[in-house]
Amino acid sequence: MFVTDKFVYIQMQKTGCSHIALLLSSLFEGEQIGKHDPATPEQISRKLRFISSVRNPWDWYLSLWTYGVQGQGGLHDRLTHKHYRKGLRSFHRAPLDKLIFLMDEVRKDTQPWAEVYQDGQDVALFRRWLQMVHTPDNAVWLGEGYDSSGLSGVCGFMTYRYLYLCCQTRQNVALTRNIKNIAALEEYDRTHCYIDSFIHQETLEDHLCTILQDLGSLEESERDLIYSMQKTNTSRRPLKITDYYDQASIELVRERDALLIHKFSYQAPDIQN
Repeated sequence: MFVTDKFVYIQMQKTGCSHIALLLSSLFEGEQIGKHDPATPEQISRKLRFISSVRNPWDWYLSLWTYGVQGQGGLHDRLTHKHYRKGLRSFHRAPLDKLIFLMDEVRKDTQPWAEVYQDGQDVALFRRWLQMVHTPDNAVWLGEGYDSSGLSGVCGFMTYRYLYLCCQTRQNVALTRNIKNIAALEEYDRTHCYIDSFIHQETLEDHLCTILQDLGSLEESERDLIYSMQKTNTSRRPLKITDYYDQASIELVRERDALLIHKFSYQAPDIQN
């Protein structure tokens, strides 16, 4: 997150967050604390302005996969490698949790995951990866508390990351484990989302300028910087998004990430053209 005395920017993965944080650090005095972390209860109680960023879910999953094909990202690393050292680190502090982690690492089959990251032009591999990511039984391999939250059967991984960062799911596991349908999920979001403004990755510069203008004056030189700065951490995509999706994979995302699709009025790729 990027923290100033006026606002806090919460960085959601693959939404242009590194680029946005770099822009904000060029425009404001602030501090980068961690990266993909939610606000603390203490920060929320200070009544600061909270900003985050979002992206069309269909595009988000494709970006996450292509980034992994490049050998990048924490998710790719977790899925394609066994991490025994992490389980052994500070074992004495939480021996039962660490033991469970190590047992999961022993039984994790990394080969199927490595296979689906082999070729960024193979649309069949992307669709297989997408199905694997959305299979609730695989939530334990995705990590980040997805499995223990109880939400893997209700929503997709993108929605979970949004809920973790913007609705403090880690502090509310007792509540999220009782969520069984999209209606309950939407009610949870309405009650717990603490973000005041969202930057849409598709219109990043326009949204960012509007939000910063609301925070105070935005000089012409600052606006020019926002529109001219080169983006960072981009994933290379050899084909169009409509090449990667078929109707079944479109419907899979539509069902699993309905919360974000409805909340931000996102549209599926038009594969008819």
